[in-house]
Amino acid sequence: MATPTGLMVGVKIKEIATKDHSYTNCTVLHSDGIGLVFEVQRTVSEGGTIENVVSQVLVPWVNINYVLLVEERT
Repeated sequence: MATPTGLMVGVKIKEIATKDHSYTNCTVLHSDGIGLVFEVQRTVSEGGTIENVVSQVLVPWVNINYVLLVEERT
């Protein structure tokens, strides 16, 4: 049996930071040794219209600065 690698599908991620972007409140769709595929909901303003958009994003691990799984404030 193969050993699982990466993050499990369905894991909620507080923040994913790359060099250019930061994504918050994401859900893992796929993860392997090459990269991370996640879903993120964003608010987009285009031509004066504000919409909620759900995006599926693939980011290679080499482009990810950090992944924040949980954040607790006291």
